[in-house]
Amino acid sequence: MHLLVHESDLPFIKESLRKSHPETRPTHRMEAAAKGLGFSTYASFLTSIKSGRLRIDVDNEMYCAALGVSAIIDGEKRARYLSRSVARAMLRKVLDENPELTLRGFDSIWHGGRDELRKPKEEREALFADRRREAYNDDWAADQFELALIFLSRQKRTKSFNRQVGSYGLKHRAEDLSRAFGLFTYLGNYVSNGMLLAAAFTTGFSVKRVAYDSYNAYLNISMQTVNAARGYERNSRIEENPAIVLSMYAPATDFEPAYSG
Repeated sequence: MHLLVHESDLPFIKESLRKSHPETRPTHRMEAAAKGLGFSTYASFLTSIKSGRLRIDVDNEMYCAALGVSAIIDGEKRARYLSRSVARAMLRKVLDENPELTLRGFDSIWHGGRDELRKPKEEREALFADRRREAYNDDWAADQFELALIFLSRQKRTKSFNRQVGSYGLKHRAEDLSRAFGLFTYLGNYVSNGMLLAAAFTTGFSVKRVAYDSYNAYLNISMQTVNAARGYERNSRIEENPAIVLSMYAPATDFEPAYSG
């Protein structure tokens, strides 16, 4: 899975890594980050990134080894300090450009259930601000965004919007990559509607809101590749075929897929 880094993302990546490892020196963190991003030194990384947005592969284990911290957390989970900081920087850019986006989707103080809409305007504004902060700062949001990126990066675009399936339906397809096939369980089994939309903006899809009061949107996404991502064979009785999914979504080499083909 490739992630994109721009020079303007560096301050946020640095701050994210500082929060993860406040006991380490800044120079050590960034030298380790450079190694985790495939560079021998931070200086060589800076030289490359000055030429524009950089497409990189993130090696969390290399980062942890270079920094001298454990690559395993909570006894069994693989640490994702570096990849999460890069994903969060990418997500932050989308959120800055789309001030109405939260984990719910296209959101505002005028959205919500009946009880929520009965609250005073000031309280609804505070709740909306909380939802925006959650999208910016929550580790879970960054992981949802990355899983949605993996799903959408292998989907084809069409000239027109696909009204057969909206963003809410597509988020379930992204979740299936982890839940049904066990390919990306390290990112969890959940993708929010808002993080699916954020990933759609990042991967260059056109996004059209279903209605002015809807959380959801349509994308110019091919139904053919959407169905293929579910493991459906053509000219069959619609039976799931894990090999199709594996061919589309090769997991990271350090994670064991649930199916071998």
